[in-house]
Amino acid sequence: MKISYNWLQQLISFDLSAEQLAERLTMIGLEVEDLMPISNSLKDVVAGKIVEAVQHPDSDKLTLCKVDSGRGMVSVVCGAPNVAEGMLVPLAPAGSILADGKIIESTEIKGFRSEGMLCSEKELGVGTDHTGILDLTLEQFSAGNLIEIPLLQNDTILDVNVTPNRPDCLSHLGVAREIGVMTGAYLKMPQVDLTEDSTPVDELMSLNIVHEADCPRYSARVIRGLTVQPSPLWMRSMLERLGIRAINNIVDITNYVLLEIGHPLHAFDFDLIQDQKIIVRLAQAGESFITLDGNDHSLQNTDLLICDGQRGVALAGIMGGLNSEVVESTQQVLLESAYFNPRTIRQTAKRLGLSTEASQRFERGADPNNTIFALNRVCRLYSEIAGGRVAAGIADSYPERIEPWHVSLRPSRIKTVLGADIPEEEVVGILNRLELEVQGSNPIRVSVPTFRQDLTREIDLIEEVVRHHGFNKIEPSQHSIISLDFHPDRNETFREILKDRMVGLGFMETMTNSLVSEKHVSDLAEAVVTLKNPLSPETSCLRTSMISSMLDTIRFNRNQSIDHLRLFEMGKIYWSKPGNLPDESESLIAIVAGARLPKPYWGEGTEQTDIFYLKGVVTSLLESFHVKAIHFKMIQYPYFDSQSSLAVFAGDTRIGVIGTVSKSILDKWDIETDVFVFEFSISTLESISAQRPRYSAIPRYPSINRDLALLVDSGVQVGDLEDAVRHSGGDTLADVELFDIYQGKQIPKDKKSVAFSLTFLSLEKTLTESEVDPLIADILDHLKTSFSASLRS
Repeated sequence: MKISYNWLQQLISFDLSAEQLAERLTMIGLEVEDLMPISNSLKDVVAGKIVEAVQHPDSDKLTLCKVDSGRGMVSVVCGAPNVAEGMLVPLAPAGSILADGKIIESTEIKGFRSEGMLCSEKELGVGTDHTGILDLTLEQFSAGNLIEIPLLQNDTILDVNVTPNRPDCLSHLGVAREIGVMTGAYLKMPQVDLTEDSTPVDELMSLNIVHEADCPRYSARVIRGLTVQPSPLWMRSMLERLGIRAINNIVDITNYVLLEIGHPLHAFDFDLIQDQKIIVRLAQAGESFITLDGNDHSLQNTDLLICDGQRGVALAGIMGGLNSEVVESTQQVLLESAYFNPRTIRQTAKRLGLSTEASQRFERGADPNNTIFALNRVCRLYSEIAGGRVAAGIADSYPERIEPWHVSLRPSRIKTVLGADIPEEEVVGILNRLELEVQGSNPIRVSVPTFRQDLTREIDLIEEVVRHHGFNKIEPSQHSIISLDFHPDRNETFREILKDRMVGLGFMETMTNSLVSEKHVSDLAEAVVTLKNPLSPETSCLRTSMISSMLDTIRFNRNQSIDHLRLFEMGKIYWSKPGNLPDESESLIAIVAGARLPKPYWGEGTEQTDIFYLKGVVTSLLESFHVKAIHFKMIQYPYFDSQSSLAVFAGDTRIGVIGTVSKSILDKWDIETDVFVFEFSISTLESISAQRPRYSAIPRYPSINRDLALLVDSGVQVGDLEDAVRHSGGDTLADVELFDIYQGKQIPKDKKSVAFSLTFLSLEKTLTESEVDPLIADILDHLKTSFSASLRS
């Protein structure tokens, strides 16, 4: 909620600077998240009347103006497209100062002397439009009047984070009330007295609430003889400062009062209300309604609709209808001020995805006894600004009046809860300044007004007391002794190291929800954990794999035109267990997609990532934890392409899986690029890693290298060949490295050539060729027996 410091000063007198006020409000629970100073150095700018405007002889974009400044004629060369004779405009003569501090000087433009400047609203510091000169014709200025608007002088906008239980503070009046409690000052209530004409409102319209539970109160007035035009400069500028677009005086006044006192109102073009009836009812299932934003909504029978004699004209508490919009030709309006059931408004707003200033207040709980005050405040401004005549009386349907309720407060309970003895006189004073009526002594009987719907229990009143007494005034009654000894948890340490290693490999960490939709788990043939009462279909299951969550992340990033993706996450997955609570385990998942490099560099192309790149990442990660005997085996795994699905082993221990996500899965997520994934069990990885690595001396003896180029069937897996070589190579086989795979000329069609580099090394002596030759022969025999492999000639 954006709050103007100057506007607050009009509602209550206080001597706090904007910074001091922000600190005090934060300390009582109204957190001020930001202060936005608005500086306005405007000086000696006056209203001037253009008495002559002729085109510059040498430029079709410049106009030579004679302007009556109230003290004489001023010549101005102006480039604005809308300048015309007869306009009343802001004139900054030579020597005057604009809002941004710029001093105006007399200057010559294309051969003509310009003794000042005609200003847009941006130069005055009252808006952002600078496309044309600001027209003051409808403002209350005469030629020579200084342009001074106290409300729009140097100001500070406070961005206040109002908690959902405090809808009474979603207005300047509500915040001013809290300031009054802090300072002891009294509120200056907005003027609501007005003059009515002789026509009773009952002769102009009728009102019927069909569903009273959803609309406990509906009040309305009829105003005639209105002139729709731009709002006064001070009003539209203040609205735009606070984030609301100015439309016209009729609509702007309702928005201004919304920000002022916090009660939403809506103006209907009364000539468009058929049969002069207002009927409040629930919509029919499938009923269509077009809101002011032009969107057509299909309603349900739980949505509340404001109707005339023939059709719906507003979606109650959320947005008006296009069929009853106030337009330039509108001359009379029906003004609505109501109280709707918060649950009804919240349900409809959430389902339709419509969040408006009105719905935010109604779904938190407006004041049912503030509808008349709000009506009269708007009608007062209509009379002053739009020339309206207010029909006599108010159409007000209030079948069951909502009365203030009573809550008992025991002084002894305050001391028990807070551990502090606050004098009863101070307690009563705080409650009175909060506009709560107090009777009795022990217990104190408190009457809670309807604008404070958050105060229903004794503990709520204690919170109000301590907020304004001051949390900092409560002395601690006990002192805690906290041991500074720190014993790091090995499991947590391992996970932090694992994160660091992934970041070092070029990956970025993500965090996703463990609650997913049924679609996310339907492709895994596993036992699924479903929630009995999910918040929505999108969060109805616990994930059995984090792959689906990562696919959501990839889709989101690609929709933002981010194609180079290296992401990882550490989180939990869940498995259903009949008759018991679900099992859960921690997993590490990583994905790569798109180009290998974020963008092409000098001499580099746009080569795409592949499964071999990810295998290299997996190997690097495992080797960094000193995992031995790493190898891969083909498997079938949900989500993965059948020809690119591998299990990752360390010896006989399966750590996880790696593979290419199948095209059928990618199509379900609308992802048009290849995605490569590995997913590990963190507990398994931790159990096989050497967290305390052992170091060995540099070998004293030279190694012997041999290359083997093998001819094998094309279906033989290279990983299986490598495992066989390691298994049959003896204790002196120190390393096996694949360096070539070839299919083509000089190779039969059903064969492929696989070449390994073998390193033999002894820690005790220098090996000889005669010692290595038998080992090579054993390897070849084993490969021939197992894979029908032969040496390539």
